[in-house]
Amino acid sequence: MKRYLCFAIFLATGLSLSGQSHQDVLLFSDQTYTGTARSHAMGNAFGALGADITSIHINPAGLGVYRSFNLSATAGLGMREMSAYYQANKTMDLSGNFNLTSFGLVSPAKRNPSGDWRRLNYAFTYNKTNVFKSSSDIRGYNDQSSLVDVFTDYAQGVSMDNLNQFYEAGAFWVDLIDLEVDTAGEWVDNGAYFREVEAGQYQRKITNTAGSMDEYQFTYAGSYKEKLYIGASVGLSTIDYLKETYYQESDFVDTLSTVQSFYMRDDVYTSGAGMNLKIGGVLRVNDQLRLGLSWHSPTLYNMQDEWQMKIDAQHELNDSAYSYSYTSPYGMYNYEIVTPMKITTSAALVLNNKLVLSGDVEFVDYTTMQLNGNDYDYFEEQNQEIVNTYTSTYNVRFGAELNLSPIVFRVGYAKYGNPIFRYEGAYMYESYNVDYRTERQTWSFGIGKRNQYSYIDFAYSFTENAQTDLMYNDLYVEPTKLVNSYQKIMLTLGWKF
Repeated sequence: MKRYLCFAIFLATGLSLSGQSHQDVLLFSDQTYTGTARSHAMGNAFGALGADITSIHINPAGLGVYRSFNLSATAGLGMREMSAYYQANKTMDLSGNFNLTSFGLVSPAKRNPSGDWRRLNYAFTYNKTNVFKSSSDIRGYNDQSSLVDVFTDYAQGVSMDNLNQFYEAGAFWVDLIDLEVDTAGEWVDNGAYFREVEAGQYQRKITNTAGSMDEYQFTYAGSYKEKLYIGASVGLSTIDYLKETYYQESDFVDTLSTVQSFYMRDDVYTSGAGMNLKIGGVLRVNDQLRLGLSWHSPTLYNMQDEWQMKIDAQHELNDSAYSYSYTSPYGMYNYEIVTPMKITTSAALVLNNKLVLSGDVEFVDYTTMQLNGNDYDYFEEQNQEIVNTYTSTYNVRFGAELNLSPIVFRVGYAKYGNPIFRYEGAYMYESYNVDYRTERQTWSFGIGKRNQYSYIDFAYSFTENAQTDLMYNDLYVEPTKLVNSYQKIMLTLGWKF
């Protein structure tokens, strides 16, 4: 098992057959708040405001601000554009998604207008914290290396029976790499593999991802003299992630080889569930100023990966075409990941009940992420990679709301810090490394209408960041720059009673 796990991390930034790497821990730790259209339009800067379904997930004390029953649901439509730059070639791919982004029911548990504790509320809420739907297409001509190089090097010194069934064994059985034969026509099983085709070919890699991360939360909060709001919550987080990678090489310049093209497909499905705890408070300094503070515990996820690989190779000899196909066994592995805790400080100004200005600063220490499993040595190596590769960051969110009753206008901005320590700078693409990425920024605006017993809100946002991907492995090919642009529109319907 250790050999397969080490192999998985060897390819984690390229053709990945399974998870269980520090990059996967980051993927599932890097969460955002999708939430309601009102919160989204204001950059999700709601830690000190409260009385919104999203605010309860940022700071559970925000539940204490509610004065009545509240029911709301939000749907969102997203469109992602991925631009890839490889071998002086640019390609773009589009993907879309439509889903329920939040749902919540708020109910008063106790009311005492004349007492110190004016009211106690409880709520059941749902929030989508990540959407994985994306598609990227990397393609170009490469005369310096081939995926066959990786197959050949990784197979060296390994007997036929011990080749990795999820990788180079497939290359062997479809005749991309081979062994010498003896006079009897039997393979000389000495680990001295050679390649069947030289580099110089067209390459293409398509990566499709789907799924989401969701959080279901039960919250209890109260209002003390309408000055201090305190709340706590217990959350159940779920992960549903599918990654499909299609890789192809064709049009080889090596005319002496029988290899005409080959096609490889990797499917990885990851599922998980975990629990977390949140505690928070909001201090109403006066009618204009509110201050908030919240703590989110680490989330411990129990994870399961399932994966399989298939490879097909097309050959031609003396004008006669033939092909070979190989399908790996079905792989499955259980492990655990621990995401970092979060601390959020917030402030909000409410001016003449017309203008609201709010801001959140969120601290996340990504060096505290953990990956745990049965292979102690391998996971210790991965946890050390986490310490060496990542750093602590600050996420900042700002929002403004202008109330021209019954119409309300909103704008927002959010910037999520780069968790990767080896960071070359937002525009230094010529020197980026395998783990390169830029800070993610979101600009948003929205409009809403408030009635006595209902409300409707609309929001639009644009998010952009850059990162890298690998055609296969950084020992053989330079990282590919990917620019990720994401647009989202959201609609919230709510009722008060």
